[in-house]
Amino acid sequence: MVSLVEYRFELSGMSCGSCERIIERLAEKNGAKVKAIDGNTGKVVVEIADAAEGRQGTNINEFKAQLAERGFFEKGAGAGQRGDFSRVVMYISKVLSGEENVTVESRLLNFALASAALLVVLSIALYALFMQGLEDRLAYVPVLFLSVVASVSTVFSYFHAACYRKLLTCQNGMMVGMAMGMIPGIMVGAILGATNGMFIGSVAGMLFGMGLGYRLGKCCGVMGAMEGIMAGLMAGTMGAMLSVMMLRDNLIAFLLMLFASGAVILVGLSYLLYREQGAAPQEELSVNLPKFFFYVLLMFIFIMAMVFAGPKSVLVYP
Repeated sequence: MVSLVEYRFELSGMSCGSCERIIERLAEKNGAKVKAIDGNTGKVVVEIADAAEGRQGTNINEFKAQLAERGFFEKGAGAGQRGDFSRVVMYISKVLSGEENVTVESRLLNFALASAALLVVLSIALYALFMQGLEDRLAYVPVLFLSVVASVSTVFSYFHAACYRKLLTCQNGMMVGMAMGMIPGIMVGAILGATNGMFIGSVAGMLFGMGLGYRLGKCCGVMGAMEGIMAGLMAGTMGAMLSVMMLRDNLIAFLLMLFASGAVILVGLSYLLYREQGAAPQEELSVNLPKFFFYVLLMFIFIMAMVFAGPKSVLVYP
């Protein structure tokens, strides 16, 4: 029988009950048990199998290394501090290299890159076949590009967050609802606000953001659902309003910066879920490449249909 050894140490980076639950779940995954934990002082008492007895698995040093990866450092060890951007870079590097503990993220990234490439080809065909007779047809190139970014990033983030729905705490569920209501909502609202006007952009962005925010936020109850709905409501109308206000003031440059910022936030959401909940459960990934591309294409077609066939206000881009 393998005996358990008790270890006591203090961690920096704990700030709430959610942090305590992250550490408890990580200990459980490593076959350890947290006997006591105090988020205010950072004191942790954990029991873990004695590696000297030949146990296969995690020892205390490996456990501390995993804690550090999630931003919880042993006090006095000089290993770093919470908020260190290098850990985000490390996470992105793992996803790009396809390491085992980020299998879901790597697969979704491959789906996203393949879908983006297919959409670019489709956009070129759309431009060549249907836009040659349009005035200022070159002005539609950034619209096509932004629509590709919005469609691919939204579908990636949706399916990634969906993998965690059964694991999320209320706090994290509210963050997911808010981010997924806000970023897709402001993207759709901004594109259609520019090309169709304030009313159409606001309605489309608002409904799109509210729907996604509710869908993913409801996993933690009414708080998450409300957070997602409110974020979509504000972001959809705000995206359209900003585009209309900047129609004659470097609109495209602003939209490129806005969409880049939105993409960074969605990457941050992906990292937050990984840091807080650990590796995404592979069994919860309910999408393959054809299905992923179908949803990307569906969103892209909706945006394009509104851009070219939807009602327009008097003052629009281009």
